[in-house]
Amino acid sequence: MAAEKTTKVAQRKTVTATLSPVNAAAPTVAADSNAGKPSEEQVALWKSLSEDQKLALREREAVRMFSQGLQQHRDGNLEEAARLYGQAIQLNQNFPDIYNNLGVALRALGKREASAACYQRSLALKPDHAGAYTNLGNVLRELGRLEVAAASHRRAVELDPGSADAHYNLGLALRDLGETEAALKCFDETLVLNPDHPACHWDRSLSRLQGGDLVNGFAEYEWRLQLASFPKRDFAQPRWDGAELKGKTILLHQEQGFGDLIHFARYIPILKAMGGNVVVEVHPELSRLFSTIDGVGQVVNRGADLPKFDVYLPIMSLAHVLGTQMDSIPADVPYLKAPDGHARHLPANLGSEKKIGIAWAGRPTHKNDAKRSVSFSHFVELMGVADTAIYSLQFGPAAKDIAENGCEALIVDLAACRT
Repeated sequence: MAAEKTTKVAQRKTVTATLSPVNAAAPTVAADSNAGKPSEEQVALWKSLSEDQKLALREREAVRMFSQGLQQHRDGNLEEAARLYGQAIQLNQNFPDIYNNLGVALRALGKREASAACYQRSLALKPDHAGAYTNLGNVLRELGRLEVAAASHRRAVELDPGSADAHYNLGLALRDLGETEAALKCFDETLVLNPDHPACHWDRSLSRLQGGDLVNGFAEYEWRLQLASFPKRDFAQPRWDGAELKGKTILLHQEQGFGDLIHFARYIPILKAMGGNVVVEVHPELSRLFSTIDGVGQVVNRGADLPKFDVYLPIMSLAHVLGTQMDSIPADVPYLKAPDGHARHLPANLGSEKKIGIAWAGRPTHKNDAKRSVSFSHFVELMGVADTAIYSLQFGPAAKDIAENGCEALIVDLAACRT
C-alpha cells in the first residue's frame, strides 16, 4: 500500500494574509482595473501630486488590487487571482503578503518553481513569516527538494511552535526523507496540539505501517474515513465488526484505486471461511478479474444498484477488523487468475528470449503522479539487450509514447491488441 500523501498535504495559511494599514491622507484618483488610457484630467491630477502622495496612492491601489485578488482566490478563480496579485506587485513590490498569496495561486495552478520564487520573495521582505515558510516547504517537497523543504518547515516550527500544521508538514518532509521515527515525533506533537486532525492521523498510520506496526497502523488508518476528500458512503445496514458471518451477506465496497482493491482482495477467502456470502463492489475494469477470487459470491460495478446485504465494510478496513499482524498477512497466493475465456497468449517468438513486461505511467490526474510515473525513454536502452522480448503492459494516454519514440518494432504493445 503506497503512501500517497504528496497530493494530500493540507495547504493551510495560504490565503489569510493580513493587510497592513495604509496611509489614507493622500488624494484619491478614481481607478478602474479594466480602464485603458487615462484621461487628460487623470494625467493632470497625477502630475500635480507630490512624490509622497504618488507613493501613498500606489500603495493604496496595490491594496485594492490585492483585495480583489484575494476575493477571486477564495472564489476559486486562480488565474484571475494570479493576474490581480501580479498587478498589485507592479504597484508595490514591498508587500510580502502579495508574494505569499501569488505563490499559493501559482502552486495550485501547477507552476511550482514560480510559486517557490514567490515565497522566497515574501520571506526576503518578512523573514519571520511562519506561514510563508510552511508554504515554501510544501512546494519544495512537491518539487522533490526534500532537504531544503525540511529546513523550511523546521524554521516554521521555530517561528510558530504552537502551530499543529507546522509540525505536521515537517513530519511529512521527514517521512519522505526516510526519517520515520523523527516523522512520528512530529505527528505526535501535531496531535498534542490538535487531537482531531484527520490528515495527521492518516499520515501517522502510514508511517506506522511503513515501520511494520500493522496493528496500530491499520487501526489509525481508519481516520481516512474522516478526511474531507474521502467519499462518504452511508448504509442503513450495520458496519461489520469481525463477528462470525454464519450465512450473512457482506458487502465489501470499493474505495481508492485499482492496486488497493487488488491488494486487499487477499482477505476475501477468509470471509468465506467465516460463513459469509461476499458481494464485492469494484471499478468496472476489475469486475472480470475479481470474479476469479475464491469466496466472491457476486461482483458489482461501482455505480450499479447494490443487491441486498446484511453488513458492509470498506474493503481496506479488512486488515484492521481482522487484526492483521506481520505474521498473519494472508499469503495464499496466487489468489487471482485470468478469467476463463479471456486469457491472452503472448505472441509467438522464435527463440527462448526472456519475456519482460513494462508499464511506466499511472493515471496522469493522480495527485502523486510525479512519484508514480517515469519517462518511457528510460526503457528504450533495455530494448537493445539481446535475448529479451519486451512487452508493453501500459494503457491510457502514455501508451502513445511507444510510437513517439519510434519503438513500435522493438516492443509488443499488448494494450493495442486488447479485446
